[in-house]
Formats: sequence, C-alpha cells, structure tokens
Amino acid sequence: MPARWHHVHGALATVAILFSANYIISKLTMQAFAPLVFAYLRVLGSAIILNTVVHDHGPIARADEWRLAGFSILAIVVNQFFFLGGLALTSAHVAAILITVIPVFALAAAIVLGYERATVTRIAGIALAAAGALLVVAHEGLDKSLIGDLMIITSSLAYAFYLVLSKPVIERLSPRRVIARMFALGSVLMLPIAAWPLVKQDWRHVPGRAWLGLALVIIGPTVAAYLLNAWALANAESSLVAAYAYLQPVMTTILAAIFLGEAIQPVAIVAGAMIIGGIYVAQMRGMRADDRAEG
Repeated sequence: MPARWHHVHGALATVAILFSANYIISKLTMQAFAPLVFAYLRVLGSAIILNTVVHDHGPIARADEWRLAGFSILAIVVNQFFFLGGLALTSAHVAAILITVIPVFALAAAIVLGYERATVTRIAGIALAAAGALLVVAHEGLDKSLIGDLMIITSSLAYAFYLVLSKPVIERLSPRRVIARMFALGSVLMLPIAAWPLVKQDWRHVPGRAWLGLALVIIGPTVAAYLLNAWALANAESSLVAAYAYLQPVMTTILAAIFLGEAIQPVAIVAGAMIIGGIYVAQMRGMRADDRAEG
C-alpha cells in the first residue's frame, strides 16, 4: 500500500531535525578531530552498522552496482568531504542556510532529466520557502570564509544530484539495501583521501566527549537519517525530499540556542512559518492527488 503523506512528511521532518542536530554536534566534535578524519570515521562507522543490521544482501545487477558506486561518490564521498570541510571553516548557521540551495539544484536537475514537471504552484512554493531562508540570511549575514561557503554549496549540489538520480534505483531496490551498499562503497572510495589525515591525527588527545559526539552523529544524523530519507525518496518526489532542507536553518538556530546559548530571534519564527508554508504550497497538488487515490 502506498505510504500516506503524513508518514512521508513525518519521516522527512525527523530527518530535518537529525540533520540540524548534526551541525551542532559535528561543529563541537571537530574541535578534537580533523574534518577529513571525522568524515571518514562517520562513513566507516555507519557502513559497519548498516551492513550489520541490513540483511537484504541478494545479488545486484552489474549496471546497478555501477550506479550505486556513483551515488556513493555523490552522497557519501563528495557530500561528506565538502560538507564537513566547509562546516569547519564557516559557522553552523551559515552552513545550514546554504544547504537550502539543495531544492533549487534538485528541481532543476529533475526537470532537465524529465523526472518532474515544472508548475506555477511548485515554483511559487519553492520561492516562498526560499524567501523564508533568505530572511535568515539577511538577519544572520554570511560568514567571511568564502572557501567554507563554496564547499557547502558544492556539497549541496552533489547531494541534490544524488536525490534525483537515485530515485529510480531506490524504487526498484530496497532503500535500506541501497544505503547500506552506498556506505560500504563509500568507506572504500573515501579511504585514499582520508589516509594521510588519519595518520596525522593525534589520537592520544581525543577526549571522551568527542568519541561520544562521533557516535551520536553516526547513529542519528547518518544511519537513521539516511535510512528515513531513502524511504521517503522511494515514496515521494525528489523535490519534496529536497525541500525539507529549508527547515534546517530554523531548526539549527533553535538547537544552537538550546545547546550553545544563542538567542532565538523573532525572524527565525517568521522564517519557519514561511518555509513550512512553502513546502505545503509546493506539494499541495501531490497531496490532493494522493487523497483522491486513497478515497
């Protein structure tokens, strides 16, 4: 039976919360780990857990193996390398704001590839959500670290292409199976660029709280979030999955206020309302069609 829309939105909201928490936890944890070391340990730990708990290990066609390798490069290697490297150079707020380019990249790629159709309602919804994100930008301002900002944008571009290109494969194969295989491949593909930082890491002075932060990032924003995101991608359009990235700047601001003592500004509340409204408008036609199908 097709997944109901409230299940899909619930899963994507959970992913947004986990990804938002990732900014705070990763920023603190990378005070002890080099960014590439942290990125590789995150991928390796996630690969071990996923391939231990996911038991769907049937044969995969050679063409799909190559596709999964490509998805792994986009969503694991490039995404993690540029995201965590950029996060180390810029602020958590700015990183979360810049992640909102994912829906723009994803929608453009989906339209060009013929997977989705551009409509006035969809574009208006994305524009409204983007305006909400821009409120955060206008209030917080951009960090001066241009390299970090560009790395975050590159990470977003890679992840957007993964969302669009992987959807047909995820629909044919089990989402859990795809994610487990992607992380296994990613742990191998990422090793050459992480080897030297791993050797240079000062392991003796890594505190216990840093290891705890790494464990939390692996279990929550990586394993749980990627599995939920893959399931949602198999049951919804890629533009909806990407659009939930718009929630991250607001959620990151709230989490930063709770755990880092930063003040919540009224603009974050207004922006959150605009973002949620934009997501609703962009997907309104899909929800009505789903209701008619169930009725």
